[in-house]
Amino acid sequence: MKKLFFSLVALIFATASMAQNHEIGLVVGGLNGLSYKQHMTKNFAIQADLAVGFQSTQLGIIGDGDYIPLQADIFDFILNPNFLYHMDLKYGIYAELGGGVSAGLMQTLHTVNPATLGKFGINAFAGVGYKMDNLPLAFGLDFRPGYAMSINVPMELLLNQFDWHLAASVRYCF
Repeated sequence: MKKLFFSLVALIFATASMAQNHEIGLVVGGLNGLSYKQHMTKNFAIQADLAVGFQSTQLGIIGDGDYIPLQADIFDFILNPNFLYHMDLKYGIYAELGGGVSAGLMQTLHTVNPATLGKFGINAFAGVGYKMDNLPLAFGLDFRPGYAMSINVPMELLLNQFDWHLAASVRYCF
């Protein structure tokens, strides 16, 4: 088992070192923060965003077996890695499809019962972009529908939500 694990890690690092196409930049919209993308092969890329977001959603408070819905404002700190199938189209335009996970912390800003929640979710990814020929810049627009669940340790708050983000990005290519 140990040999298999180290073989997989070595394979990932070898593939990453062969790939010369990296992109780093900013993402704005439903997520606001840093974005990094690495093309592992011609048609496969990994994109990771470290971002913050703000959303207003329905929150359920669980107490004595009762579910009390409340409207809550939530501030997210998210790490969202995605595995993408990359398709080059024409004239520098490309499309990407894939999926990933999101993990992080959420701070509810509700005045009745504010709390910090741990968050974990899954998401799909669909995006289009444009990579410039004469400048090392790439621009993208993507939609990430998903499902997330957030809980705090004493299980006083439970949040299940349709977790979606629409984001635009600009990245420097090297």
